[in-house]
Amino acid sequence: MSAASWLPIYGMLSAYCLAGCLMEHFAVFSGWAAVGPGEFRRVQTSQGHGSGIVYVVPKTLLTALVAVMLAAAPDSVPRWPLWAGLAALGASWLSFAVVQLPIQLYLRRTADRAAIARLVRTDWFRVAMMVAHFGFAVTVVAAS
Repeated sequence: MSAASWLPIYGMLSAYCLAGCLMEHFAVFSGWAAVGPGEFRRVQTSQGHGSGIVYVVPKTLLTALVAVMLAAAPDSVPRWPLWAGLAALGASWLSFAVVQLPIQLYLRRTADRAAIARLVRTDWFRVAMMVAHFGFAVTVVAAS
């Protein structure tokens, strides 16, 4: 496949992952405050599996695609926004692993309302990193 055919895939996958991130933040995490403690674990687990399939798997593919593009894209594809996009994805993954995942595991045990609010508040960084990545992806596609 040529670089020209990878660029639309990269742009569409970046947009899809941004949409998934926004859905998870605004619809999933924010909605947990409306779930009763008795149902919370079941709802969180079910939504977590759904988010994994709909958002985490594509985001993993996106991260791998950026790494492949950095290694194999022709010189006509600008490198700096690919590197910046990879850094934003890395920061998003790090935020998930170090901040959001521990809160989500705590929530699974406790359904603590204050922890839900903390999750939503701290998730803004991850959302900002996905917005930044999308901006860098648009830069790559537009410049190529």
